[in-house]
Amino acid sequence: MVKEEQCCGSGCCAGSKGGIMIAALLLAIGMIVGAYLLAQGDYAPNVNVANQPSNPNVYVSSTPPEHVISTSATATEKVAPDLLQIQIRVQTEAANAKDSQADNADVMADLRAKLKNEGVKDEDIQTVQYSVDPIYDSNYMCDRDGYNCHYDSKLTGYRTTQVLSVELSDLDKGGDVIDAAASAGTNQTFVDYVSFTLKDETRSEVVKDLLKEASEEAKSKAQNMASGLGVSLGKPLSASESTYYPYYSNYKTYAAYDSEMAAGAPTVLSEGQIEVSATVSVGYEIGS
Repeated sequence: MVKEEQCCGSGCCAGSKGGIMIAALLLAIGMIVGAYLLAQGDYAPNVNVANQPSNPNVYVSSTPPEHVISTSATATEKVAPDLLQIQIRVQTEAANAKDSQADNADVMADLRAKLKNEGVKDEDIQTVQYSVDPIYDSNYMCDRDGYNCHYDSKLTGYRTTQVLSVELSDLDKGGDVIDAAASAGTNQTFVDYVSFTLKDETRSEVVKDLLKEASEEAKSKAQNMASGLGVSLGKPLSASESTYYPYYSNYKTYAAYDSEMAAGAPTVLSEGQIEVSATVSVGYEIGS
């Protein structure tokens, strides 16, 4: 019979007892550190989540947001336009590009002379487009069985297009300028665009006054809100502005143009008014 020797003396049991003592010591240190952190009372992690793909507009922080009163106001004014913009297009076609360009130059020279006779200055005329493009006659063709279909394109000539932008401070001349343009060339001159707007200096003055008016209205709103909430209004913390004014185009003139010219009646333009607006948004600090 083989007698099994038990390992419990100072030999092989020593390593096991040493490991138990180290583990107990680490556990005790951990408990002491945890108790210290809990005793501090104000320990709390900051969580900052921003620009995450799942929710890009989320921002969470332990820092409280600023206390503000936010208001906005819009001021609007209707203003008579003081600038008229007219775009006139000359378009000519010929069998080759050179002849097409030459014909366009002749019609354009006639147009410029007629504009000058109406009192339009050279500095008020600007070329905004010039192009020479091929003209193709395209036909969709198939074989007898209806298969192998394709477009058969044949070059038939060239088209030259030149566009002038004319600016007039005297709005009463608009109809005369359009009639003069129509008489240049034979079905080769077109009025593409008529717009009533404001000169830069006029627009700047109007917007400046509107921004002041909107700012005062926004402040008045904030003061009323603060009074209703029982708090005082502090200093402004943020401010932004935006302005808007449309170009007024007399589209009815386009529709009436051909019939009036055919009847020999002069073209009359109605400028109307332009509505300009300015919006101010302000954030005020809430006082004590």
